[in-house]
Amino acid sequence: MSQASDTNGPYPQDLWQQILTVLAQRISPDSVDVWFRPVVFAGCNEDICQISVPNEAFRTSLVENYSDILQSAIVEVLGTPRKLSISVEREDPCSGGPPLLPVVQASNLKTTNAADQWLIENLWLLEGVGIIGGPPRAYKSWLALDMAVSVASGSPCLGVFPVRCSGPVLIYVAEDSESSLRSRLESLARNHQIDFSHLDVRVITADLLRLDLPDDQRRLEATIALHQPKLLIIDPLIRIHGADENASGPMAALLGYFRALQRKNAVAIILIHHSGKRISTRAGYSLRGSSDFYAWTDCLLSLERRHEQRRLSVEHRSAPGAGPFTLELVTSSSADLTPHLILRRDDTTDAPQTHDSISERILQLLSKSPEPLMAETIRMSFHIRKQRLLEILRDLLGNGKIVKRSSGGYALKSSTNP
Repeated sequence: MSQASDTNGPYPQDLWQQILTVLAQRISPDSVDVWFRPVVFAGCNEDICQISVPNEAFRTSLVENYSDILQSAIVEVLGTPRKLSISVEREDPCSGGPPLLPVVQASNLKTTNAADQWLIENLWLLEGVGIIGGPPRAYKSWLALDMAVSVASGSPCLGVFPVRCSGPVLIYVAEDSESSLRSRLESLARNHQIDFSHLDVRVITADLLRLDLPDDQRRLEATIALHQPKLLIIDPLIRIHGADENASGPMAALLGYFRALQRKNAVAIILIHHSGKRISTRAGYSLRGSSDFYAWTDCLLSLERRHEQRRLSVEHRSAPGAGPFTLELVTSSSADLTPHLILRRDDTTDAPQTHDSISERILQLLSKSPEPLMAETIRMSFHIRKQRLLEILRDLLGNGKIVKRSSGGYALKSSTNP
């Protein structure tokens, strides 16, 4: 390298800075950063300019795409042409081995507080990966779509679970027609009191998606990079691969791809998956196929059918679980009551609270809500009997403290009729 130094000219770093200035006038700043900032400039003599680059792949791309631009910049700075000598650095200057992995001190790791860890509070972790699992017709798809509408609109999921981080949602549904999917989403949007035309749920319409194949993996990654969703939903998992779900190796590779996708794009991922016939005290072990499915999840929403009831249990890797809850699909011939899910909990004995204290808490709840709340949502918040809640709501209506909207929701009078 010392043979290339020009003792009569400027120092190598000063000379390289002049060359970078010329390059910045000819190519984009991103190209300068990617292709020339990593270069180590050794210097120039009367015949040669010598540089080194991180690896052979970098050298090949630089020669193919930018050697002419670099040589013309050198001519502009030095006044005469020079041959370009490009060498490859040893990838690890200490041992000659491969590049080191990135490492940070533990105290420099990112921190979050309890509120920041949720995408949907108590239901799904922010940037969490996981599964909605259960037998056929257990409302898995309905639940996933209600979560999609909630995240896209910022409205509470199932009317109960607040959304803490809203944004675009990207979904791929392999088993429903476009018209059926639209009908479900439109129905849920109406129940959430959201203008469907403004709902930021984006649908992948590919006829076939095989995410065990590299080409389709790259296509999905590029699609996510473009749309930058907060949540990706795949329904169902079985339709997007051709591997044996009982084979640990292929399933670990597929789930590893989803984990890398989540980390690279800061996106939460929900996979819809069926439960098997085996019975276990832990719902995760009842998922069909490899045990890798359960081990992989940050969040697991388990649905089960008991006669005509659907029961929902919630489990998290790094937060307390919740449930079980009873899910009910409400249908009606009325145009105002489109199909949607509601969450029910078995009535329990009221906690020892006075009538007035519950009234005050209901008023506080309504004051914090950006939209009217249904009676069932209010009841779920305080776990009181329905009959008692209705008595309290009637008192609040009679005292002029709240109003009841035509949709059936309740709101503070001051917020609706100033």
